[in-house]
Amino acid sequence: MMRDEVLERAAARYYDAALPYHNFSHALETIRSGAEIVARCRDDNVSIDEAVVYYALLFHDAGYHEDHLQKGFPTKERYSAAIAADVLRSHGVAAGTIDKVVAAIHATQRDARFVTNEEKAVRAADLAGLAADYGTFRGNTENLKHEYEMLTGRAIGWGAWITQVREVLDFFLSQDIRLTRYYFDADGGSLFHKRTRSNLDRLQAETAGL
Repeated sequence: MMRDEVLERAAARYYDAALPYHNFSHALETIRSGAEIVARCRDDNVSIDEAVVYYALLFHDAGYHEDHLQKGFPTKERYSAAIAADVLRSHGVAAGTIDKVVAAIHATQRDARFVTNEEKAVRAADLAGLAADYGTFRGNTENLKHEYEMLTGRAIGWGAWITQVREVLDFFLSQDIRLTRYYFDADGGSLFHKRTRSNLDRLQAETAGL
């Protein structure tokens, strides 16, 4: 996937390294996942704009540590998209591309619709960690808990947190992002769903055993 070191340095300023999960390393990890998705799309002759996917993933959690409501935005995704638009505009990116980037970032919101291939790819890349190896999945879950406590100023017990995680992931697992044949088994089942469900079931079983 294309990379722009100057733009990445500009984007990094909108991320807070103190956040355990939604930091710039997470953005770079989603870019790596996005590159794989774009490559698979090309293998299957699925049309996709690589630049839109890259720009959207680079900025999709920009400003996450800030209070989006105080900034005048209803969601963190809307705030991140506005940051992306401002920075990309200042770097000479075409208006049409910026519009697609904004839409792709909006598509990462939990209840959002995702229609274009770019929107699907960005949403899938953002969620890719759910289907990673169990150690990564568990580590991400722990980091998200710590981050929630940091941002809200409220402690939450592990059992209550897992219940909350289950509710969120059950929602994501009710959706199906279809882009290329690579992400489905021989019977047409989603590998993402199977791996995520396996991780979630193992996490819940371990929690029940505490």
